[in-house]
Amino acid sequence: MKPPVPTLEALRTLPEVLEPYFRSIPENRLDLRRTAEAWTLREHLYHVAGVQAMLLGRMKILRDEPSPVITPYFPQNEPALADKFPSVDGAFAEYRDRRTQQMALLDALSPEAWSKPGVHPEYERYDLGLVVHHLVFHEYWHFYRIEELWLTRDEYLS
Repeated sequence: MKPPVPTLEALRTLPEVLEPYFRSIPENRLDLRRTAEAWTLREHLYHVAGVQAMLLGRMKILRDEPSPVITPYFPQNEPALADKFPSVDGAFAEYRDRRTQQMALLDALSPEAWSKPGVHPEYERYDLGLVVHHLVFHEYWHFYRIEELWLTRDEYLS
């Protein structure tokens, strides 16, 4: 099912919301590992930027294949997050470019394409509308973690 217009507009504009916020963080904070299990701020950004190509690929599979089957993604199988991009600029360039491609694909979809189900072994239901919601929620979750790791005092981090 096609997501509501506000959800699609949120997806379209997320890079414009997130980039200025991230760039307001002092450079010397980007690589601090605040807790043993927490990613750095840079690693969160690089993950968000890095998964865009994979998610664009899923969108194409869901649009193009008659019986789409999606392969699960496991971040631990990827190269070190800190090594994914040459810089914050490179990560944001990738993020913006892939989002432009994703939105072009979504804007051109037929109503039938929106309602075509796919199979993903981790989810009970999977379609393009779910991918859109997942992208919005996933990116906001990572940027919430960025804010939390940046601003929370050490004694309050768990």
